[in-house]
Amino acid sequence: MSAISTVAAPGRASRASRVLAGNDGAALAALSALALVLRLGELSRGLFTDEVYSLAVAQRGFWHMLGLFSYESNGTLYSLVLWPLTRLLGTGEVVLRLPALAAGVASVPAMWWVARLLAGRRAAWVAAILLALNPMAVFYAQEARAYEPALLFAILSFGALAVAAAQPEGRRRWGGYVAAMLALAYCGVLAVPILLPAHALLVLRSRRSATRPWLLSLAAIAAGCLPLLVFSIIARSRRDQLYWLPKTSTGLVKSAIEEFAGGQSAVNAIGWVSLLAGGLLLAGALGRLRAEGRAGSGMAPLTLAACWGVLPIAGLLAISIVKPVFWPRYAIVALPGLCLLAGVCADRLWSSRRALAVSGAALLAILLVAGAAADLRQQGKLEEDWPPIAAWLRSARAPGEPTIVDTAFVMPSLGYYDAAFKAADRELIVGEWGDHPLPAGVVGFADPGGYGSPLTGPPTASMFARFAGRGGSAWMIVSEVSSTFQTDPRTGEAVRWARRHCTVKVRQSVGVWAMHATGCPRS
Repeated sequence: MSAISTVAAPGRASRASRVLAGNDGAALAALSALALVLRLGELSRGLFTDEVYSLAVAQRGFWHMLGLFSYESNGTLYSLVLWPLTRLLGTGEVVLRLPALAAGVASVPAMWWVARLLAGRRAAWVAAILLALNPMAVFYAQEARAYEPALLFAILSFGALAVAAAQPEGRRRWGGYVAAMLALAYCGVLAVPILLPAHALLVLRSRRSATRPWLLSLAAIAAGCLPLLVFSIIARSRRDQLYWLPKTSTGLVKSAIEEFAGGQSAVNAIGWVSLLAGGLLLAGALGRLRAEGRAGSGMAPLTLAACWGVLPIAGLLAISIVKPVFWPRYAIVALPGLCLLAGVCADRLWSSRRALAVSGAALLAILLVAGAAADLRQQGKLEEDWPPIAAWLRSARAPGEPTIVDTAFVMPSLGYYDAAFKAADRELIVGEWGDHPLPAGVVGFADPGGYGSPLTGPPTASMFARFAGRGGSAWMIVSEVSSTFQTDPRTGEAVRWARRHCTVKVRQSVGVWAMHATGCPRS
């Protein structure tokens, strides 16, 4: 039953509406609870470097933090939320990820609400269930960065715009749209421009009188984004935050398909199976619309969903042919659009002949099973595992013992897990910011084009010999190294020298490698 019958008696219709709303509310609460359970599992896993930067910014005094946005202009809203939160609840891994978790769970009922506004009740349930189970959405709800909040505010921006465009005379409704878009912009610099085409399409299919207030709202959004623009320009003048991104290639397209469908499960087949099932759903829905002669009015929800879900990814990939700006998580705001697209297609097939309805249900089941399988496979996934290395450093490293860090970008991660690498006031050290010196004995290296102004790595044999010669021993810690820009320091000349002249112990964990060289020739 897609809607309450308009011929029912008023009293019966009202009662039916209340029953339907109650059933929907209970089912939505259950789906949100499932989303919460899926997202709770890995909250306490080790932090990786980007997450620790969210904390490093939020640790500073409030005005100092605002000044640091001229270095870290992307995702500023997350650090703003962490600023009071960490002062109330501490800086544990779970606390740092609470804003992302809250956004991830809230995105499920938000998806249902927006999809129902745009495409109807059946499509809303399909879209909400797919988003609840989607492994990409699950993974980034467990990461202390602004990707999941960006996903939530992207959804809310469509809902606020749909409500405002339906009744364009209401200023408060347009204020809700402006607020959602500003929150989205301060979660991700690229998020607002890549969604504007879909917003424009939504306004065009609404009342004509909505165009002027929408344009005025865009002017208000632009004014509210002026500080972000200034921060971004200053940050860009200091270094290119996107220097490490690759140009568009078949490998990049494949990684996008795999992450949007399979998250961090590293199962290539999940991405391709999901793409095939989604493509067949879309083909079946288009065929159904043609057969019914509804290629005009019936195409509107499909076109809007495709513009939301496909255009941002395709646009960033197209730009990246010339100037790399695409990485899958940067386009996470398109994920709800893909869920909505699947929901609209499933809804069209459900109302078709039995054979098409069964086929649509089977394809939808494939998408759900693939998502659930990827959720299971990505459990325990770590981007970096610092605790084992930090525990070794705490137990074996003497105070001030020479330590080479390649790259210096990971200093905050070291400091988070080993207090010896923190500043005297217990703040995490980011060398690029210049507000704290590096700890005694520590020297940082970076790959060409890397952040800040440390030495360009990898360290040479003579450099390592000089550091080790001070007391006959030295450490070397390697993480966040790109083979595109430099040779692997773990097999470089410094390590080869240490293996020839010193007693070497090596330990490694996910994304982190450490070497302790003792008994080296003294200078």
